[in-house]
Amino acid sequence: MGRRSVVAALSILLATTLLAGCSGAVGSGSGSVKTGGTPLRRSAHLGRSQDPQPHVVNRPSFRIFEQATTFFDPTRDTPARGSVPAKAGRILNTLILRPLGVRTALPLVVFAHGWDSNPYVYLRLLDKWASAGYMVAAPTFPDSTNTLPGTPVSDYIEEAWDISFVIKMLLMDRWGQVDPTRIAVAGQSDGGTDVALLALDPAFYNPHIRAYLALSGRIPPGVNLPIDPGAPGALLVVVGTADQAGLYPLATQLYQLADMNKALITVEGGRHLGIYIGTTPVAHAVRAETLKFLDATIGARRLPGSRRSLESTTPTGRSRCSKIAAISRSLAPGALPPLSLELGARTPLPAQCR
Repeated sequence: MGRRSVVAALSILLATTLLAGCSGAVGSGSGSVKTGGTPLRRSAHLGRSQDPQPHVVNRPSFRIFEQATTFFDPTRDTPARGSVPAKAGRILNTLILRPLGVRTALPLVVFAHGWDSNPYVYLRLLDKWASAGYMVAAPTFPDSTNTLPGTPVSDYIEEAWDISFVIKMLLMDRWGQVDPTRIAVAGQSDGGTDVALLALDPAFYNPHIRAYLALSGRIPPGVNLPIDPGAPGALLVVVGTADQAGLYPLATQLYQLADMNKALITVEGGRHLGIYIGTTPVAHAVRAETLKFLDATIGARRLPGSRRSLESTTPTGRSRCSKIAAISRSLAPGALPPLSLELGARTPLPAQCR
């Protein structure tokens, strides 16, 4: 429907086998995929009235201040988890990772975990962002986590609202130094679908969000697309061709129908979870690409006089061409095999971009 590809797919396959491993397993019931397994690190039990004591973790680049806290939203309820009955309100135990030594306002990434999982499963990915200068907040969803009694359930609508609620809480003075103009949301599996809902359904529009990362996500069931126009900002979709949940065509459809500045990274042979949290060269490359996308859109590494974020100026004319070119320059050189990259833009493209 008038959409044009800005950059052709970059795909150079290695002769040697570079497989993206996966530690998740296909879950039973409703076709969900388990993204759990043994987490790399877990916090102590999170009470409602008191936060655990923070501690500092040493990593390359920025040292990371790590803390777990609890947000409570009394306006929305938590559904039943199998034999565990529904309850009033939503308790959001949230992992906070903050780079130390940054004296300016921090860009923020709020991360949504997958079904039957929790934020600690994704620490290699979250640490990558935090050590590069981003504040990262990862709530544990009371519907779909594997850390609470009962059977996890998918609840895209409430989890999308949870993401916006966490953003609201982190913009309050207690947390300080969050730049309200540089906020991204990211998620994997069900969490990627939560992100798609925020990006594509006007009912969930949040003016603070400037970038969306849907990692092995899909268009949420019940959302009628295409929606025109899409949200401001930019969308990154990542998916493996061997995704066990069958999300490769669904994630590709999400990219194709999103009417916004966007990028698609396809991982040949990549599976559902390991391409984000694994230790293979492919997993390292995927994490690096997500960081490049964040740098190009909300820019933790931007200095005075450097290029602006993808949607920071009027979305018309040559300024739009330069934004598309900026993300092209940022991502394309790192699109390592077996990764391939495609870029697109909100339609119609200005004539000077064609």
